[in-house]
Amino acid sequence: MATERAWWAVLLLIIYALIVCSGLIVAAISHPGTGNGFVYELGRSFALIGIGIIAMQFVLSARLHWAERPFGLDMMLRYHKAMAVLAFVLLLMHPVLLALGGAGWQLLTNLHKPWNIWFGRAALLLLLLQVTLSGFRQPLRLGFERWRLLHNQAALIIGLAAVHGRVTGEDFTTFRSMQILWLVLVAIVVIAYAYHKLVRPLSLARHAYRVTGVRQETHNVWTIAMEPPAGRKRFAFRPGQFHFIHLRRGRGLPGEEHHFTISSSPTGDTLTSTIKESGDFTRTISPTRPGDVVAVLGPYGRFSCTYRGGDKDLVFIVGGIGITPIMSMLRDMRDTAADANALLIDCNHTEGDIVFREELDQIAAGTRPKLRVVHVLTRPSGSWNGESNHIDREKLARLMGTDDAKRMYYVCGPGPMMRNVFAALRELGVPPSRIDYERFAL
Repeated sequence: MATERAWWAVLLLIIYALIVCSGLIVAAISHPGTGNGFVYELGRSFALIGIGIIAMQFVLSARLHWAERPFGLDMMLRYHKAMAVLAFVLLLMHPVLLALGGAGWQLLTNLHKPWNIWFGRAALLLLLLQVTLSGFRQPLRLGFERWRLLHNQAALIIGLAAVHGRVTGEDFTTFRSMQILWLVLVAIVVIAYAYHKLVRPLSLARHAYRVTGVRQETHNVWTIAMEPPAGRKRFAFRPGQFHFIHLRRGRGLPGEEHHFTISSSPTGDTLTSTIKESGDFTRTISPTRPGDVVAVLGPYGRFSCTYRGGDKDLVFIVGGIGITPIMSMLRDMRDTAADANALLIDCNHTEGDIVFREELDQIAAGTRPKLRVVHVLTRPSGSWNGESNHIDREKLARLMGTDDAKRMYYVCGPGPMMRNVFAALRELGVPPSRIDYERFAL
C-alpha cells in the first residue's frame, strides 16, 4: 500500500470499527454493571455489534469514491460479503446466548411471542436468505438483476432489526444516549441507501453519456465508445480501472447496470469498454447504436501499473477478455512513450478469439514501450506455429527468462487460468507482493 494512501486507509478502518462497535461502547458507558451474567451479556453484545455491521453494509456497498479509493472496490465488496456472514453469525447467536443466559429456550421455540420478537425473527430469516443467495448465486443460476432486486431487501432487514432492538432492548428504553445512537445508525443507513439508489442515479441520468460508436473486435467481442454530454469533461481515470455503465437504448433491449473495464487510454478523449458476449445482457451489446444514452459511473479499482510508478520491467499474463485492462495500460504506455520493457502473454482458445491483435502488433513494433507479445492458444489450428496448451511453470520460465527481483506481474483472466498462473509464479519464487491481479466478478 502506497504511503500517500496508507494513512487514509488506516483512518477509514478505525472509523469503521468505532461505528460497528458504537452500540457496545455506548452500552458499556451508560450501563457498566449488570446482573444478567456473562453469557446473557455476550448475547446482547453480539446483537449490538451485528446491527452495527449491517448498518455499515449500506456504506460499503454505496460505491463511495472516497471510501473505496485506498482499497479498490473489488476488495471492498469482498469485505462486504465477508462481513455479512459475520453479522449473520453474531445475530444468530444472539437469541441462543440469551436463552442460555437465563431467558429460557421458549424465547426460540414459543410461537406465542410479542410482535417485536417476531420482528427480530423475521430480520434473522431474511438475513439468512440474503447471505445464502449471495453466497450461492451462481450455483443457483440466479441472474444478476434478479439477485440485485432480492438484495434490496436489506433495507427491510435493517428496519425490522432497528424496531426490534428499539422496543425490546432494555438499554433503549432506559438510556437516552443509546436512543440517540440508534437514530444515528438509522440515519447512516437512510443517507447511504438514498444516495446510492436515488440521488446519484438521478444525477447520472441528467448528465448521461452518449454512445458514439460500436465496433466488432472478434466474433463475440464488441467495443462501445462513449462521450460525455456537451460542456462536460470525461472523468479522469487510471489505465486498468473499470466503471459501471447503464445503457438506456429502448427498442426492447434490456436497460441494466453492469461493470466493465475501461479499455481506452486515459490520455485520449474517448471512453471505451470492450465487452465479450458471455451472458444474457452482454449478448445484446451488438445492437447498441451511436446516439444511445448511457449513464456512466466511475472510475473504480486499483488494478493499474501507474499506482506503483517506477516499474520498468513488467509482465502481463492474461486470458481471453482479461486483455481489456492490460490494453488500457499498454495504450497509455504507448501514448506517454513510457520507458519500460513489457512482456504480454495473451492466452486464448483460438486465433479468432485474439482481441486487439493488430494494435498489439503495432505497439510491439514501436520502441516505447518495448513490448513483446506472445499468444498462447489452447485450441490451435493445424497451421498455428506459436505457443499452445495451458500456462504452466515450464512455459512461464521459458517465456519470461530469469526473474530479476524487480519485475512486476499483472494477471487477469478466467478463474482456473489465474489459479494456474499464481501456482506457477509461486513455484518460480515470485513473491505475492510483486503480483497484482484483477477478478471481473464483484
